[in-house]
Amino acid sequence: MSKKYLWYILMLALITIAGCAEKNTAYQDADALSLLAVVPVVGNPTQLAYDDVNMYVSLDQGGLGAIDLENFTLDWYTEMKFSFADTYNVFKQTRRLAVVPEHNRLFLNEITDTDEIWIIDTTHPDSLTIIENAIGNTQGIRDFVARSIPSPISANVMEAAYCFSNSIIYRLYDGELWIGFGVNLTNLPVQISGVDFDENYIYGAAQQRGLWIFSKEDGSYVSDLGLYGEARKLVVRDGYAYVACRQGGLQIVDVRDPQNPVRISGYDTSGYANEVDYHDGTVAISSGGGGAYVFDVSNPAEPVLMQRMTEVGYSNAVKFKGDVLAIGSRDDGVFFYKMNK
Repeated sequence: MSKKYLWYILMLALITIAGCAEKNTAYQDADALSLLAVVPVVGNPTQLAYDDVNMYVSLDQGGLGAIDLENFTLDWYTEMKFSFADTYNVFKQTRRLAVVPEHNRLFLNEITDTDEIWIIDTTHPDSLTIIENAIGNTQGIRDFVARSIPSPISANVMEAAYCFSNSIIYRLYDGELWIGFGVNLTNLPVQISGVDFDENYIYGAAQQRGLWIFSKEDGSYVSDLGLYGEARKLVVRDGYAYVACRQGGLQIVDVRDPQNPVRISGYDTSGYANEVDYHDGTVAISSGGGGAYVFDVSNPAEPVLMQRMTEVGYSNAVKFKGDVLAIGSRDDGVFFYKMNK
């Protein structure tokens, strides 16, 4: 067989494979976002959360950062006073955090010595204080989410979920004491790296096992779905799960029928997709050495790349505050962008 004939066969095979491969939506060559500010920090930004005044940053060995959203100045907390005593706690390694603005509460996970969750009063943004801590089922937390309950039927006005190893913990909270009502999903057959919840269900990013869904009422298993890559973090909004799947990039799953989740689209990002956030039809992905990506998902079945930011370097975290996007960079601090739409 001639080399020329073999060459034709090879080219035909490559064309066939390319035709069968899933295509990413073409890059939109426009400035969808404008850089507002870059705030240098000490430490490694691992998670972001906000209230009406500040963007809060867990800084690993750097403690806690609070960045003023009006002028982008940083308050840096390596220690914090207890509200009930004239003593201070020194932050050693803070990894995950969540904020409930409606009730002026910040939940901060620390992993040195005794792994615990510090509950912080943010009523006075310039003088944060610790009001309580939670210990027990708090070791090695990989993700933490907390929200206000829209129409509480008891004294509990907030709900929170966090995950570690092969467990998910869901809790109700009255704002003063960590009461602990909720469900414990322990000894699961999968490792959980990310968690989110809606009115009725808890969703877990189960690494190599994809997306898992559980009942929020009793913690019972509902369904699961394998995904490309390794599911690390997720957000669930309006019946769709947006999953950061490490080498699999962004994966989008229709969960309107939680008994039968269906993958409907995806986008293969450069680097390792490790964090995701959603706002008003827009999704942001932090993708490690690949920088950060922003997508229009007004049609979740056809995500459109709006802009990729490589200037952020190695990105760990993303968070929308309205039309402002914050990106946590391992090497350069926190970047703030304004959406131009």
